[in-house]
Amino acid sequence: MDIQLSISLLASDRAASLERCLDSLRPLLMRIPSELIIVLTGTDERVRQIASQYTDHLIPFKWCNDFSAARNAGLREARGEWFLYIDDDEWFDDTAEICDFFLNGEYKRYGAACYIQRNYLGWDGISHSDFHAFRMAVNTPGIHFINPIHEELTPRLDPCKYFNTYVHHYGYVSESKAYTEKTARNVSLLLEDIQENPNYIKNYIQLVQEYCTEHDWEKAEKYCRKAYMMRMEKYERNWFQIYLGDIIYAKRDREQAIQEITSILEKEAPCELVRLSFYDKLIALYMGTQDYEKILEYGMRFEKTLRHMDSNPRLWSEQGYGGANESRIKNPHKLYLGRMRCAEAALQLGDIGKASYFSKLLPWDEEYWMQQYYGILDQWKEKYGGLFWKLIETLSYDAPYLLYQKALRMDGGNTDEARQHIFIQCMSETDSLYLKEKILKEALLSEMDLSPFLELLDIEVWKVCAVRIVDGISLQDLSKVKAMAERYAKTFPAFGLWLSKLIGEKELIQGFFSGDALRIALLRYCQSVLQFYHGLYREELFCEKDRCLLPWDCRFAIFASEGLEHFHKKEFPDAVRKFRSALKYYPGMTGAVHELIRQMTAASAAPAANAEKEFQMLAGQMKETLQNMLDNGQYTEAFSIASQLSPLIPDDLELLRLRQKILRGCPENVT
Repeated sequence: MDIQLSISLLASDRAASLERCLDSLRPLLMRIPSELIIVLTGTDERVRQIASQYTDHLIPFKWCNDFSAARNAGLREARGEWFLYIDDDEWFDDTAEICDFFLNGEYKRYGAACYIQRNYLGWDGISHSDFHAFRMAVNTPGIHFINPIHEELTPRLDPCKYFNTYVHHYGYVSESKAYTEKTARNVSLLLEDIQENPNYIKNYIQLVQEYCTEHDWEKAEKYCRKAYMMRMEKYERNWFQIYLGDIIYAKRDREQAIQEITSILEKEAPCELVRLSFYDKLIALYMGTQDYEKILEYGMRFEKTLRHMDSNPRLWSEQGYGGANESRIKNPHKLYLGRMRCAEAALQLGDIGKASYFSKLLPWDEEYWMQQYYGILDQWKEKYGGLFWKLIETLSYDAPYLLYQKALRMDGGNTDEARQHIFIQCMSETDSLYLKEKILKEALLSEMDLSPFLELLDIEVWKVCAVRIVDGISLQDLSKVKAMAERYAKTFPAFGLWLSKLIGEKELIQGFFSGDALRIALLRYCQSVLQFYHGLYREELFCEKDRCLLPWDCRFAIFASEGLEHFHKKEFPDAVRKFRSALKYYPGMTGAVHELIRQMTAASAAPAANAEKEFQMLAGQMKETLQNMLDNGQYTEAFSIASQLSPLIPDDLELLRLRQKILRGCPENVT
């Protein structure tokens, strides 16, 4: 049987991703007549072992800084009607569409094909950019790769099939030093090739991209402008116009950027794709100059042009090239941020109609994207007041954020019950920590029954939200929350104790306790902490040799509790040692602990301060004597007695007041 597809894979020393890549090719190799050719450019024996499990067709290749040479080594061995090439750091999400392309004979009507390369911007796999990569072609005589960097298969035969299937690619996630070295290598090779082929446009495209990756805007602009003056295809000119706009914008010269971008729009009549990119840039630039009329002007132009492109989808493929494509324009981060800017510009101008228009274009049904703007929306509420509420009334979506805001504005009978019902609904539907925190804070301060909320919460989510809530509540409002924490420590122990712990921390750090009140507050805090962690950890972890495995706040509470016990027994040196050990785990408690140490130092230096009742009675009599002396104007005699009494009862506030009265009445030469 004839081979329909030859798959050529370039394998370096990336064993980890190679296996995933090969596994994703398995359906193609099993369902259609195909062959796999692996070109080995590295020296890792593990890579060879993995590759040999999938094919015997292995081609060793000595690396020479020329990707086309390596690709051509695989292409020369290909026997299939079609040729597909892939890297070892890419893998297909699903190959069913490509399989069907061959199985139903559709491949006979095309000369080339592109599938989507999904380039991830971070290791979390969330943010990405997509573009159609030309990776498949009819294997005709004379077909070959050119360019040592960013190799290109030529000639490209029409028509071209555009697949919706995609490969995952993490190759553009920067690995700092290694990525910088790779860029430096690519730049060097591209500059050499430009010397030999000064009119080859694609080298300039790749060079500009490399400089942009390194944020070397001066050099990126230099080669972008140089290429811009050369003859090229329309889609290539589109690319340079878009990237020139990006580079000028990135240089942060706002006035120059506005002037040059508007000049290109007016004088060169660029295509719709370029205009969309420029409108987006102008919205951001005019936000910086606070020209809200211009923001709305270009915002409306953007949306009108976008609708035109979507109603004529062929324009996306005709006008796009490489990274300058539909995915770039519709990148959610850029698209939604631009609409947020337009909505705010409308609020600034008091235009609720346009504010509502742009707000309705936001993805209210996709909370992953919307939750990034909740903080900004709350800033609008503070800044625009009534205008914000008018805007909210125009948005009839059941999105958690909107429901929460509308619940806050409810009035009339049974408001509390209705508000709580909506809060619970929002809590169950939202994944946003920010919104959960807002709901819980409102519920706490309104003294709602927290039970249905806590039943919906994961303890880790509660811990994060509670930290933010307590941090944002004043000491005056803390009493309400404190009472609720004590209540829920009984019914939802982990939740209530964690809240009590946070309240205790805030009181100790910001409350300026003194005397017995400080010791009581610290004791209650330690009890909350230890009860919380005793509910989570095995008892043996609390023994001295295993304490290092416990969280830092738990270890602080253990040492502080032991310090308080020594304090109670008047074993002051031991207490001081324990408190100082505690501070190693929670330096934020320095103020409270130092005050306790100060109290102990004063107490240990004045034994009489802790005398028996008889002494306290004697001290009381002496204070009465001092008061009588004051009444009789005997300031000098009173000062002498007060000076002797002060070291004995240094914490006595009555004596403190008497000393001040004596000093005010004493002649100036008495010391």
